[in-house]
Amino acid sequence: MPVIQGPSSYKLTGHLQKFRENPLGFLENLTQYGEIATFRVAHKRFYVTRDPQLIKDVVITNSKAFQKIKLTHMFKTLLGEEMLWTDEALYMSPIQPSQLKQHLTYNKEAIAKIIEKHTETWEEGQLRTIVKDIRQIVVAVLLQLVFGISIEEKDKIHYVQALMRKKEKLGKIYIRLPLHQPDSDEQLEQLLFERVQMRVQNKTEGNDLLQYILNSYGEDSDEREIYEQLNSIFLSMYEMITHVCSWSIHLLSQNTREHLQLHKEIQAYASGESLSTKNLTYMRKIIAESMRLYPPLWLFGRQAREDIQIDGYSIKKGEIMLISPYMMHRHEDYFLEPSEFLPDRFEKGGSIDVPSYMYMPLGIEHQAERGMDYITEIVTIFLSEMTKRFLFQLTKPESIAPMAGVMLNMKEELKVNVHKVHAQS
Repeated sequence: MPVIQGPSSYKLTGHLQKFRENPLGFLENLTQYGEIATFRVAHKRFYVTRDPQLIKDVVITNSKAFQKIKLTHMFKTLLGEEMLWTDEALYMSPIQPSQLKQHLTYNKEAIAKIIEKHTETWEEGQLRTIVKDIRQIVVAVLLQLVFGISIEEKDKIHYVQALMRKKEKLGKIYIRLPLHQPDSDEQLEQLLFERVQMRVQNKTEGNDLLQYILNSYGEDSDEREIYEQLNSIFLSMYEMITHVCSWSIHLLSQNTREHLQLHKEIQAYASGESLSTKNLTYMRKIIAESMRLYPPLWLFGRQAREDIQIDGYSIKKGEIMLISPYMMHRHEDYFLEPSEFLPDRFEKGGSIDVPSYMYMPLGIEHQAERGMDYITEIVTIFLSEMTKRFLFQLTKPESIAPMAGVMLNMKEELKVNVHKVHAQS
């Protein structure tokens, strides 16, 4: 029986400090021990694997022998950070894929108008801290999509500032919603809860996710439960859409050839008054490659319910198998030039010629496809509208490195010069 190797540690906390200092570097260092390696956090034994067959055997073939590790618990244990959302929010349950598609079809123009309104004052060549802009736009878009609420431009800043303050205090405060003003925490929460109450009690209809949730509950609507579910969906989508849009613009801003190729596609298919994303195959390649390099869900795990042997390896009850999409997506045996931004590695904007379980930006649950398709479509609309109006130029040639927290954050602020695109005659 093969022995699983890993670094030694005599500290009571095991490798916790090393992991927290540089999670991505720590995981990268473990590859020297083979396709599966081990480390310890206090008394708990962890394993990390990059072997797609072993991942399949743990998650699919022997799924009854392993249980999911709640992401909230895992990130609190390994990083000392708490998540904004529950695990279930990733899967958009109980909203059906056809409903999500219909929902976005109806709201495309609303998203476009929000972006147009936010960017109308941008000046040629202006230096923008672009992630701040993205956060403000995404907050406005999601309040519209989830709750059917339109907000004024000035309110976006208050929402985002309050949200970022709360994120910094997650160790002490459980966040519920991005808040309107520093002194109005309960005011906005009450406002949105009252909106749920109004829709439940008056049975009025809307074109938002609230409506689909209400439909799924039928006559047995629990107002607080619906509110909490929408809150979780809102927060998870906020984090993921901001994440994918930010990294996509970063990659485009430092890859001129791909940026111009995308711009040509936008001019051909999505430059008119009525936005059409159907033929944006290169856009989907850009997004897929961005999520390969910087997956929204970069780490997840399974815990053994019992002693078990997997592919000849012995795993004891309570031990945890970690799977890192970030590491899998950069496996040199499966991806040509794995650290390079190469959108054309994806065929027809979606599929990629690698073994199953090698590409999983939102994990490998079947339900995750629902959330990923919805997020990808929102990002497609977002980037289409942004690229239709502007080209982005990085202020310095060096790539911004990722910093692993609950999400793969940027180690420094992303600043770009925005250049206006003049409409073709």
